[in-house]
Amino acid sequence: MTLPLATTDDAGTHPRLHPAAPPTPQADCTADHTGDITLTLPAASAAPGWDTLLLHRRGDDPDDTRRLPLTPAADGSRTATLPLALRLAEGRWDAYVTRSGTRRTRLHPGVNDLRTLADDAARARHTRGAVCVPYATKYGNLSLRTWLRWPHAEAGRVHLTEDTGTVEGLLLGADLTATARLEARTRGPGSQRITVPVTRDGNSFTAELPWRELTRRQPDDREHTEWELWLSPHPGGAEPIRLARILDDVPDKRSVYRYPPVRTGPGTTVGFAYTGAGDLSVEVRTAPG
Repeated sequence: MTLPLATTDDAGTHPRLHPAAPPTPQADCTADHTGDITLTLPAASAAPGWDTLLLHRRGDDPDDTRRLPLTPAADGSRTATLPLALRLAEGRWDAYVTRSGTRRTRLHPGVNDLRTLADDAARARHTRGAVCVPYATKYGNLSLRTWLRWPHAEAGRVHLTEDTGTVEGLLLGADLTATARLEARTRGPGSQRITVPVTRDGNSFTAELPWRELTRRQPDDREHTEWELWLSPHPGGAEPIRLARILDDVPDKRSVYRYPPVRTGPGTTVGFAYTGAGDLSVEVRTAPG
């Protein structure tokens, strides 16, 4: 039991009591085979009265929140279950605990067991592309990275040579046709597009990008160009699907899946890279001068 701290008044004669600081709330996160996430506040960090888990999505809408009840257990811990069927909107959700009628308190990460989230295409089919990954922010807080994509083109292995870049993938929620294509496209004014055929095996696919064609279109006044990769399962039919990697337990692919670029000419390199949203792109870089 934690005792309150005793201090004296200015005269030093009458001790007064100050309540001890509340514990720093931590939550252990466990993912089951369905993708549901259980958050458990151990007894040591579960202050009396905390009854709600509050999730707030970063953005301009302060009311973009979800509330889940915290259920007390016999050992003093409290738990809340986030069902994947809730299908949280895509983005980053910050986690808090609240007491009735009090301010919210930021949750900190405890121990995560997310082994069931790794490479589970079957679950993605069941949940129609809903994905939720708990993670620790750079400030040491607990947040959730969510995706909601259907149909979805999951990026797989990539291979680079001096001449080409090969990417493998899996299409979920739609069917590949004999005319399926992979598109590399730039954004902004003067956007460009390159289309290459896709080799399919069921709903798995492989495509090969010619580096020479991408570097040839590098603007003279630009040192860096990003080519987004889009899969067109049925050109002329449904909208293209952004190629991304979301079916694992890694919330930010940029710092984990890193591919050394290849040199394709004097001062020019080309390589695959993931964005902060988990989308796969090709980056062309030209040294100044």
